[in-house]
Amino acid sequence: MLYADRIRRQIQVLGNVPAPSVEAIDHSEQLYLHLKAQLSQHPLSFHDVMDQLLHAPGLGYYSAGAKKIGAAGDFITAPEISSLFGHALAMQCAEVLQSTGGSILEFGAGLGSLAKDILLQLEAEHCLPENYYIVEISADLRQRQQRHLEATIPHLYPKLVWLDHLPEGGFKGIILANEVIDAMPVHLFEMTSDGAREMQVVQDFSLQPTSQLSAGLKDWFSRAEIQKISFPEGYRSEVNLAMEGWITALANCLEQGLILLIDYGYPRHEYYLPDRSQGTLICHYRHHSHDEVLFLPGLQDITAHVDFTAVAEAASEAGLSVSGYTNQASFLSGCGILQMAEQAADGNLEKQMQLAQQIRSLIMPSEMGEIFKVIALTRGLPEEIDNHLMGFSFSDQRHRL
Repeated sequence: MLYADRIRRQIQVLGNVPAPSVEAIDHSEQLYLHLKAQLSQHPLSFHDVMDQLLHAPGLGYYSAGAKKIGAAGDFITAPEISSLFGHALAMQCAEVLQSTGGSILEFGAGLGSLAKDILLQLEAEHCLPENYYIVEISADLRQRQQRHLEATIPHLYPKLVWLDHLPEGGFKGIILANEVIDAMPVHLFEMTSDGAREMQVVQDFSLQPTSQLSAGLKDWFSRAEIQKISFPEGYRSEVNLAMEGWITALANCLEQGLILLIDYGYPRHEYYLPDRSQGTLICHYRHHSHDEVLFLPGLQDITAHVDFTAVAEAASEAGLSVSGYTNQASFLSGCGILQMAEQAADGNLEKQMQLAQQIRSLIMPSEMGEIFKVIALTRGLPEEIDNHLMGFSFSDQRHRL
């Protein structure tokens, strides 16, 4: 079968999805052949295939140059919906910076919109950071960020510094990560009559269970808190084992300040519900979502929801305090987003309606307000700030972790 025919059949399965261009199909075929060459030697774990689908140099979804974010891409993030999202986050940043001083570090900055909006609001609050660091592993996105920020905030551009990796230590201020953990490659498992088995990708580019668990998954299933979960036969889900090391790296970087993580997910007791028997893996292509993770190689985003209990456990193990956990609606409300919208409208009815639509997208439970969560990890903050971060003043749900 010609590869173009393979892609067309996948598009038909997905239904009302735009067909890729000839150039996109050619690009996808290169990644497919790259993986097939490896699979001809031996199967690969789903984790390793997902990693290459997203990050293979020059071929993976995040490594290639196609537009990903926004109307012309595959999905839209909160900073692209409204500048009020970044302005609200800036108020939480200001509360901490006034105590710690220092800088802001954003991990994975998308198109750069969040950095722009935070810096503009902090400038208005007379609370600019020493520097605004961006850790970006995608060369394509880094170039887009640089062009966008130099064009939109030229007077603040000197504060922006791009890094290839986290600072080794001594960082003071705020570390931000909006929709970062969900894009980390995960290990996929399925419960069989012989117990848990890791899923692998075999030569015909399909998923099959292995004969045994990898060392990482074996350790995860042996943990006391995991052994309390009842997984029925046929249950399939995923585990983000890389997240623990990433949290540890953030902790090693932070001397004093706040780590703010924003992503979609659940506490563990909701993540591995019996009804969620096929896990949370989801793909995004041209603003359509589906769960065919091996379709359209290199052309679609692949994500998994976040186990926020695991985030809290990893943070505590790394010596950080878990100082707040809530949904996005409550966090943004605590940071004053509704008051900001009212001030920005300034009595203009048309603008008021436009901003109201943006706010609905960010805080309504049926949109981003409930499924997106915010967790605050801290070190060395004064007690009066650490226990009363404004973003969690409306609702602090740490008890649900």
